[in-house]
Amino acid sequence: MAIFHHIIQPFSPITHSSNTHTVDLDKSGNNYSITVTNAQNTINFSNLDATRIGKAGNILITNPASVGSLSFASMQNTVYVPGGANIAFNTSANAISIMSYLVIASNKILINYVSDYSVYGSNIP
Repeated sequence: MAIFHHIIQPFSPITHSSNTHTVDLDKSGNNYSITVTNAQNTINFSNLDATRIGKAGNILITNPASVGSLSFASMQNTVYVPGGANIAFNTSANAISIMSYLVIASNKILINYVSDYSVYGSNIP
């Protein structure tokens, strides 16, 4: 009988620099958390190279309570999304989103973005 051990990988917080949140793929963890600012935010990836192929994880994105000027810049050209369209980031106050990523080449990161989370059953009429 096979026994599977799940390794818990907590979310490593990313500190922004001038509203740019850089996911450092050289870090040992795979999961990150970003608290965006009420301004234009940029999400970038660093240390993308052939040694990172296969690295996968999640980026938890939390919006601030005040979102008067919250926006997101386009992502770098190493990011690939379904259909190739720009991500329609949720800019609502206190919104929680998740961005799953998978590095497939030294110049390609696949991204899947999901947002609009709310309490289970809260949208039932």
